[in-house]
Amino acid sequence: MIERTDSWHTRGFRRIQICTEVRTRVIEAFIALASIIITIRNLIHHVWTTHRWDQRPTHKP
Repeated sequence: MIERTDSWHTRGFRRIQICTEVRTRVIEAFIALASIIITIRNLIHHVWTTHRWDQRPTHKP
């Protein structure tokens, strides 16, 4: 599970992959922010594919 999570973080977040920050709190904040963004993206994708309504927009956000 760790390898998959690591690949999610490095796939779209170059700032985490090339981190020159020395302070641990800043690094942890970047990782937390990336995790939040990944979670929100997954939730949007899940809702978009499972919840349908009559006047749904024609394109995906």
